[in-house]
Order: sequence, then structure tokens, then C-alpha cells
Amino acid sequence: MEQIGQDQPYLTLVNGNKMPQVGLGTFLSTPEELIPVVKSAIVDHGYRHIDTASIYGNEESVGNAVQEAIAAGVKREDLFITTKLWQADREDIEGAVRTSLKKLQIDYLDLYLLHWMAPKMEWDDEVPIKNTPTHKVWAELERLVDEGLIKNIGVSNCTIPMLLDLWSYARHKPVTNQVELHPYLVQKDFVEFHKKLGITLTAYAPLGSNAWSLRDDHLKGLNLMTEQVIVDLAAKYEKTAAQIILNWHLSRGHIIIPKTLTLSRLGENFNIYQVKMTQEEYDSITALDKKARFFNPVAFYEYGWRHCPYFE
Repeated sequence: MEQIGQDQPYLTLVNGNKMPQVGLGTFLSTPEELIPVVKSAIVDHGYRHIDTASIYGNEESVGNAVQEAIAAGVKREDLFITTKLWQADREDIEGAVRTSLKKLQIDYLDLYLLHWMAPKMEWDDEVPIKNTPTHKVWAELERLVDEGLIKNIGVSNCTIPMLLDLWSYARHKPVTNQVELHPYLVQKDFVEFHKKLGITLTAYAPLGSNAWSLRDDHLKGLNLMTEQVIVDLAAKYEKTAAQIILNWHLSRGHIIIPKTLTLSRLGENFNIYQVKMTQEEYDSITALDKKARFFNPVAFYEYGWRHCPYFE
């Protein structure tokens, strides 16, 4: 079998492990849509990093697709599977991990993220509130790393104050912080802070999004794909607008998990390594920053994080 996916970039994490820099996101993907997409991403296009979460409700489909890819000749040890701990599971973390492992049909998780750092989410009436302190949650995750059920642990949607607190007592340091990042939301100081700690940033919605933006009038009409600077660079380098944006992420050292359910776009989103723009051109994309946050869960409003300077 041809060794597809061997030449892609990997980043070295703070613990010395390696993580593929480009992955496939699966948020807002229905289970029935997902199996052919994930299988094709792995087998046909060389993806080795798949990102899901228990709250997405599609771990079983990801698992089925992974097993089909393995049956086609892909080695499990070459894959990097990420899932996440949801709020409702903070009081039985090992149970949550084992449930995810069963659904994914694998023996260990390559990366497990603490999905939200807030102690509770009063806006979610359907989910029981769990107030297990983060230091106890993290200690349990560390135990599961020691036992081999998890290779790496990290966080998602974590602010700098929360990260500093976690860093002060963590025995196994968080290897990544998965947050919204794209040219409309550059977060320069936030990015630089993580570099100083050696923590990678994983960008979700790396192409921008309108998923939850209808509540904010100032976000309407924003579309990175039609920004003239990106359109011009795409024409110059004979790439798509999406490839130019994703390549910009690589230049900044981000891990990216673009999502698509269109088979023809899997290769487009993955074949982005060879573009080498000038620093001035990368800077022109960075200059598009509007501090535009598309994903604004109600929790950001209730806890005031949306206007936290560390997120701006």
C-alpha cells in the first residue's frame, strides 16, 4: 500500500510527543454523513488526525470509519484521535473515557481535551450541573495518562488566567488549547503567550464561520473567502481561498482542524503545505483581524469571557 500521509507536518508537543498539524474536524456533522468522509480523509488523502467530542454525538461513526481505514491498511499507531470531556461527565471521568474508547473502537486516546474550563454552565438546562473542581478533574486525567488510556491531555476554550492556574499544579502539562482562530480573530497576544509556555494552539473554525453569529449584527456579511487580499493571493499562487487561509495558519504554527462534508474538498484542505508566501503577504492576511468571534456560546455572555482582554 502507498504510504499516504507520511510527508505531512507534525508539531512536537510540550511533552515531546508529536501531533499532525492538519486534522479533520467533525463538529456539527451528523453520524450518517461522517463515515464516508472520515474514511476517505484517512485512506484517500492522508489525514492522520481526526477531532471529535462526546458532545458531538458522532464518536461511533468516527470509530466505524477508523476501523474501515484500518481494514484498508492504515495502522492504528499512525492515527491521532482526539475527543473531549463534556461538563456532565466531570464526576466520572474514567467512565467517560471508557465510553468514548468503546464508541471509537480503540484502546487508547491520542488526545483528550477538557472541553470547557467553566465549573458549571447554567445556560444548559438539559445537562446536570457538575461542580467538580478543575484540579480534581486534571488529577484524574493525569492518572489515566499514567495508566495508558490517554497519550496526551489538553484544554479547549481556556483563558489565560485559567491556563496559568492549571499550569501551576499540573504534573502532565496541557499540550494544546483548542480555541477559535482565523484571520478575523488573530489573537496575537494570546498566541504569543502560549508560545512562551510551549503549548500549541489548535484552531477550530480556521476558515471562519457563521455557525452562531446571527445573534451579532456586526458579524453578518463577514466572509474570509471573498476578502480581496485572499482572492488575489489565491489567484497568484493558483490555490483556492481556503488553501491560502489554511496555509496562513501553518505559518503561525497553529494546528488546524478544518471541517468539510464534501469529499472533493478533503484533498483541497489537506494539500496546503507547499505554498510559501512572502512575510508581507502573510502579514496582509493577519491585517484582516476584526476581533470577530463567530462562536459565542451563551457561557461567554454569562461569565463575561467574551470581553476578557486575554481573548481579544
